[in-house]
This record gives sequence, structure tokens and C-alpha cells, in this order.
Amino acid sequence: MTDTPSPAGALARYTQAPDPGSLLALNFGFARARALGTALELGVFSALARAPRTAPELAADLGCDPRGVRDLLAVLEEFGLLEEGSGPQAADGGRRLAPTELARAYLVDGEPGCLGGHFADVLGQWDRWATLTSVVRTGERSGDLGAPAARGRNPGLFGGAFPLAVRVAFDAVRRLRPVPAGRVLDLACGAGEWGIALAAADPGARVTAHDDPALLAEARARAEEFGVGGQFRFVPADFDDPPFEDAGFDTVVLAHAGRFAGPTETARLLREAARVLRPGGTLLVADVMRPEPGGPSLSRPMLALSLLVNTADGAVLAVDEYRALMEEAGVTAKECVTRGLVTAQTGERR
Repeated sequence: MTDTPSPAGALARYTQAPDPGSLLALNFGFARARALGTALELGVFSALARAPRTAPELAADLGCDPRGVRDLLAVLEEFGLLEEGSGPQAADGGRRLAPTELARAYLVDGEPGCLGGHFADVLGQWDRWATLTSVVRTGERSGDLGAPAARGRNPGLFGGAFPLAVRVAFDAVRRLRPVPAGRVLDLACGAGEWGIALAAADPGARVTAHDDPALLAEARARAEEFGVGGQFRFVPADFDDPPFEDAGFDTVVLAHAGRFAGPTETARLLREAARVLRPGGTLLVADVMRPEPGGPSLSRPMLALSLLVNTADGAVLAVDEYRALMEEAGVTAKECVTRGLVTAQTGERR
């Protein structure tokens, strides 16, 4: 005779299982990213930074559907990106919203710390992520994001994270003390944070910033912002044959290019860096690198997966792998510091 299941016994199977909330949050992550992207595309944060508004007022200003704006604002408030603003009560009794301090710092157009361009380029990878199952199943990769010569197509990705990257660069330069920096080549400079940090630490440094013209414009503006523009010159990129003489620099920086380009191209870039570096000169390599065993992974696994999807050869290399590539290029690895995701490794040209 089969026992009849009891409601309590059936319920126990579910109440005693782990809470699936974290799984559901993962499953909905794509929607959260799209909500933020839509708010940036519509200019929601910039509009509300100019003056707090109710949902109907903002909808009228942006020429959008009132219901859609109301629902989007509710989500942004739940994200902690909007809060009730000051000012007179709205005629309809609605709440006027304004950006929080976090959103005002990083999501308002025209602010020095705006990350809007960076978010836009990352969200531009949307369709590529749909190929993840195929890439994992077959190992066949077709992303074109990593080629150095194509960096100008994604200025928000390679230069748009300056507000975060510059803090890391200044801290690493302070801790590593690669000064006097002398004649500096910032190879694939992005928005120029590493050259700026070196110029600020050494007023005698003269920095050559090298990258795609779309990125050099940002680097020039940032160097002026930090008051070191007079120490810079800007050379449009030729990654196949950089126009620099042998042993012409005292310091060469290669930052945040290797993981996109992949090990083979990184090795070539390091050989090029060594060629233009004088004997005894300093190579400074900065990138997201795999931590030592037992170290915190932070978001490195997700970044590695992103490189798998979006680049042909990109990878998050270990610190030891970078050191080996430096040795092969004729550079002896020296000091190394890690701050958050980013590791900065120095070396001396033999």
C-alpha cells in the first residue's frame, strides 16, 4: 500500500532546500543592465540632474511614454540611483526625483567622472553574448574586440573607465616609484591615466602618448585636466610598425591592452616595448591578471568569459605568465603591486 503524501512532507522538500533567490537574481541580470542602458540612452540622469522632476514631467521633457518613464524611474530608484529631490511640491502631488550622489558622479553627461560611454560600449556587446553557448561548446571564437588596430571603434571601453583607472594608476605609481620617469612612452595609452600619473610624480617627465586618434583626443583632454598637458605629445597609433627609434625611452607603459589582444600579440607588444626601451630602463605593465593561488577572484572569471565571447584571442593571464613574456623580451621582472582587479608589474631592460 502506497503512503499518501502529506502536505507538510511535500512542503518540506521546498522549505528545506536552499533559497533560489540568488539564482533568480542572476537570471534577471540582463534586464537590469538593459534598464540602466535605456536610462543612459534617454538621458534620464542628465535631465534629472538639471532639475528634479516627476515621472509625467520627465516624460514630457524627453518625449516619452508616461507609463514607461514611471516604471523605469521606479527601477532606477530601487537600484539606488534616484532619490526624492528638493523643491516645491508637484501640482499633481507626485514625487520629484533626482540622481543620488553615485549617479550624479558617474552617470550624468558632462561630469568628469561620467562612465556613460563605457557602459554604452559594454552594452554594445549584447548580441555577442548570445553566442556564448556555441563558443563554449565548440571553442570557435570570432570576436574582433581585441585587435589593437581596432581600439578606436570602442573608445568608451578602452578610455571610458578613466575615472576608475586613474585612481589605480596614481596609487600604483606612488607605491612602485618608477621615477624619475624621464622619456616615457605610454603605448596604447587609452585615456592616458598611466602617463598622467607618471607626469604628476615626475615634473621632468616627457610623455609620448600613443593610441588610436579617437582615444588620443580623450587622453589630451585628461592631461589638460590634470595640469600636465605641457609634458605630453600625442602620436597616432601604428601598432604594426610604431614610429619610435631603438632605446629611445627611459620608461615604457603597456596598460590594459594585453588581455584583449591575447598572449601572442601581448608577447609582440612587449618585444616592441623592450626594443624602444633603453638598457636599464623601466617597463611598467598593468592589466587584470589572475591572482596567486588562494587570492580573491573578484570579477576576473566574468572578465575572462567576456574575453572568450568578444575577442579572438584575449585572455586573463597570470602574473607569472606576464613575467615569463617579459623575460623573453629581454626585461627582468622587478616589483609588483595589485589593487583590486589590476596588477602593475615593473621590469628592467637588460
